[in-house]
Amino acid sequence: MKADVKEIKLQVWEEVIGNCVKFKIEKDQVVVILRVCGQKVRMAYTRNSQEGIILRRFGRKLVGQKLAILRTDILAKPIIVRIMPKKDSTS
Repeated sequence: MKADVKEIKLQVWEEVIGNCVKFKIEKDQVVVILRVCGQKVRMAYTRNSQEGIILRRFGRKLVGQKLAILRTDILAKPIIVRIMPKKDSTS
């Protein structure tokens, strides 16, 4: 059975943290799918929007990474993407 993917839109100063399972650039949009608490969530932005441009700079290196995506009220930086450091398993 295919898991349901929930489409989300972040509100200003709302953040989502999860593992990136898919990143794709489609004809007119950039799509990121994260696994958050066992649920897959999909975020899509217009390809040439500020958000889309920011995500395209990261590209496919997002896949497999734990991400935090924060929506801001800053016009030049409407989202901030952080790649979370991996925990050291030896400590």
